[in-house]
Amino acid sequence: MTIKPTSVRFKRAASRLRQIINSGEEILRASWIKMTHTCGKSGCKCAKGRKYRHTNWYISQSKDGKTRMKSVPRNYVKALKVKTEAYKEARELLAVIGDEYWNEFSNRQKG
Repeated sequence: MTIKPTSVRFKRAASRLRQIINSGEEILRASWIKMTHTCGKSGCKCAKGRKYRHTNWYISQSKDGKTRMKSVPRNYVKALKVKTEAYKEARELLAVIGDEYWNEFSNRQKG
């Protein structure tokens, strides 16, 4: 027996996921972390307080039960944000597709 949802929600999610995958759009599974720090120079404004600290961006990823982080140079932030947003969208679409399959299976069990 084949179970395939027919809802509009499923069709839209599946179509968009296919677009992301077939477009060759690069996907990066990572979370963003913003960290602030002082540089240690006595004459720098960051030595005056938390308000003036330097900001750095990091990407974080869990692998084999361990969290790993990489510092992201400023000139890479925009490009990597696009890749992490594509992953986030794909993950959300997979959740919708999974929910629709679950609902279809549950409905068949009842009837």
